[in-house]
Amino acid sequence: MHQLVQIGDRVPHVTLYYADGKPIALAELLDRPAVVPLVRYYGCMPCRAFLHELNDVRGELDQLGVQIIAVGGAADYQARDLMEHGIEFPLLLDPNHTLYHALDLRHIPWQALLQPGTWCNYLRGARRARQGRITDHPLQAPGLTILDHDRTVRFLHRGQTLGDYPPVPRIVDVARTRLTGPGGPVS
Repeated sequence: MHQLVQIGDRVPHVTLYYADGKPIALAELLDRPAVVPLVRYYGCMPCRAFLHELNDVRGELDQLGVQIIAVGGAADYQARDLMEHGIEFPLLLDPNHTLYHALDLRHIPWQALLQPGTWCNYLRGARRARQGRITDHPLQAPGLTILDHDRTVRFLHRGQTLGDYPPVPRIVDVARTRLTGPGGPVS
């Protein structure tokens, strides 16, 4: 039986890719803890809006010693477009969904598209982003993890519908309480 990754587990070694196709090991990126949103694809409207919300608190997370590293499917042009339009953290590609599988982020049931929460997520996302071309499985579940420098999972949210991410203030609070001490970052 497949064992789900839990808080305190380490994610396996994973190779991700920059938008230019250059490979990078996840472990090489983790010189400090990281908030890692896993978007459905970089053209997803609620996902794009969420990335902009995270970008708004990037400075606060940076002061806590925490970086942001986003992971999406294989649409390099969508990642480049977001970086050219204000996203100031790495948008990496996981074309084989290796990290998604490691964190057990699956496809959501199609009935989730009919849930009011899904529509609310899209309407909320429409304030900050526009829908891009669907470039990955339309029912890929989103997620977010916070990883320590050694790939240990400190927080994990598995989305249950499209655009289902934890509130950004909660992410900042988790980064503050689980990764830092009262006086600042823990070494």
